[in-house]
Amino acid sequence: MKNFHKLIGIVLSLTIMTLISGCGGGGTSDTTSTPTGTLSLSITDKPLLDKNITAVNIAVIGIEYHHDGNWSEVEDFNATTFNLLDLQNGKSLHLGDFVLPAGKYTQIRFMLAIPEKKGDVKSNPDCNITFEDNSSVPLFVPSGGQSGYKAIGVFEIEADAKVEVTADWDASRSVVVAGDKYILKPVIRLVINELSGWINGTVVDVADYNITDSLVVYAYKDNNYTEDEPEDFLNAVSSGKVNMTDGNFTLAFLGAGLYDLVTAHYDDGNFTGVVDIEDDVPVEKATETIVDVNTSD
Repeated sequence: MKNFHKLIGIVLSLTIMTLISGCGGGGTSDTTSTPTGTLSLSITDKPLLDKNITAVNIAVIGIEYHHDGNWSEVEDFNATTFNLLDLQNGKSLHLGDFVLPAGKYTQIRFMLAIPEKKGDVKSNPDCNITFEDNSSVPLFVPSGGQSGYKAIGVFEIEADAKVEVTADWDASRSVVVAGDKYILKPVIRLVINELSGWINGTVVDVADYNITDSLVVYAYKDNNYTEDEPEDFLNAVSSGKVNMTDGNFTLAFLGAGLYDLVTAHYDDGNFTGVVDIEDDVPVEKATETIVDVNTSD
């Protein structure tokens, strides 16, 4: 009987220990959960000078993020198709709010629809270019479906907080013509919205230009523009096409700092030269900067 009582005592002790453990006494499941925040992601574009192109249609079928050395897929993303040329002069498209692990991020990537070629017949999927005569051709996106296209920029997601980030594409440098193919090689930078400002400017002598003329204002970080800069203005941070009716232009999603504004002239889409440079234009976060440009000075 004494041994029976001892056995009952051992069983009761083990049962109590199990109950304590199950109630969180010493458990770690709640304390090791990964803190999360929200990425609010939008997309914008820079101008494309080819007047024959009326749409650069992009189909994003997935978004991935790089965190702790690994690529992971954004959950609950709805595939979307949009015309990059609709997202200029400060306009943007909201892609969604996504709950991600808290931490520092340096890049995300967009997974795009892939045109397929079967013999001599090329499919015309959601990624395509439309021309003024309403014809269209596939926009090939090498590796856009497998490895995606990276957008580079540093941002941080804090636990239980939201950060708004805009992916700034550049259609003017992203669309490459190779023989009879149009190939998309996106140039994309990531901008934290609350840390960026914008420039609204006016070319005051726009009435002096002809109907075939066009002007584009390129924004360079202070002292980064030189006369040796190539005609495609590859080192510009952003650009804005001038409205040839009222002279207005917008340079949006610029980080705080000083910028040099370089105005380039085009005749029927062909570059003819730089017509004005405005040095040391200040941009502050969440602030509009007003600039007047006079190309005849």
